[in-house]
Amino acid sequence: MKKNLSILLAGVMTCMLFTACGNENTENASDNAAEVSSAAETETDSSAAAADSEVSQITIDFDNLKTEALTDVNTSDFVTPGEYKGITIEAALKEVTDEDVEAYIQDLLSSNPLMNEVTDRAVQDGDTVNIDYVGKYADTQEAFDGGTATGANLVIGSNTYIDGFESGLVGATKGETRDLNLTFPENYGSTDLAGKDVVFTVTVNSIQVASTDMTDEWAASLGYEDVSNIEELKAYVVGKLSEDAKEDYEAIVENTAVQTVVDNATFTDAPQELINRYILQQNQMIEYRASMFSYMYGQQVTPSDLINVYMQNEGFVGTADDYLNSIAKDMANQYLLFQTIADEQGITVSEEDIDEYLKNAYESASNTAFSSYEEYKASLDLEVYREGLMAEKVVKYIVDNANVVEAAAEDAAGEASSVAAE
Repeated sequence: MKKNLSILLAGVMTCMLFTACGNENTENASDNAAEVSSAAETETDSSAAAADSEVSQITIDFDNLKTEALTDVNTSDFVTPGEYKGITIEAALKEVTDEDVEAYIQDLLSSNPLMNEVTDRAVQDGDTVNIDYVGKYADTQEAFDGGTATGANLVIGSNTYIDGFESGLVGATKGETRDLNLTFPENYGSTDLAGKDVVFTVTVNSIQVASTDMTDEWAASLGYEDVSNIEELKAYVVGKLSEDAKEDYEAIVENTAVQTVVDNATFTDAPQELINRYILQQNQMIEYRASMFSYMYGQQVTPSDLINVYMQNEGFVGTADDYLNSIAKDMANQYLLFQTIADEQGITVSEEDIDEYLKNAYESASNTAFSSYEEYKASLDLEVYREGLMAEKVVKYIVDNANVVEAAAEDAAGEASSVAAE
């Protein structure tokens, strides 16, 4: 199993940065206790499939893992770099066609249609309704946390809310208030609501239907800068797709460069204590993802559940512990390689580099649990960021010195699809 360092690194550093964020995201995610997002269907189905089969549990004793940092080892003892300066990479910049532009605009029309208000009939399947609601326990009539909303938009038939909520509004008219007697699923993520009988008192504020007309009014309603009609929208889309194609091209070049340099290197067994360091980082990231999934989608997911999904998707054979160790071993090898290249080329990361990165992260956080930047910085393992920034500099050095040649168009399309999937 091969993982690009740029992908592994992004996950670890992003996860670590969330220590600077407060509870804003989780609070927003729990505003609607009645809401179950359909965006989670793919991963939920995969999680359910994993649950139906024998789930391999994580058994690693993280509290007692002995670790060491990259700075504690002589990296060249464990890796011999092959060719990394002047490597040849094949990539092609995808051409944006008229068909691409038309497809993008059609997707925009489907996902962001102009809404027309309906006043001469009741709610039907497919309508978008704006509603106020209050949810209460059926037995005590006490309002429950997250069960109240004002001005919420809901597409009837989207299966966004619990069973019976949307169908219970079919036939309601504008201004009408209905009591919906419902029951939360037994496996609902919140134990306070799982299996409970509730009553939602819902008022329909408005009824709207999506227009399928591609008009100048619709183009202007999208809110894009300098877009007031269809022609200007097409120009905007050409620019957007061209920028996306450029980013895909750069990602292909970088990922191919990383994999080529890794394939050219010769590795011996990395120190287990260094591998353990990356096991801890990966576990932290997976724990974060599991907790956010549970908050956002109302379905309890454990780190072991997620790892089993990843194992299934990648065709990995082994236990959850084996999977974590495999990822961490890849990370250890890649960091060892890049540190060795950095040493050979005199590439360093200064305290100023780390401070600049962390200050940008801290200042851009919408909410923070720390009273000052200094307190935030003191809570972090700065070696994570030194390693990450060092790896970024090394990858840039490799790419800047690479010989990039034009790939065949069909190869470029396949590479772009691979990048998008990652």
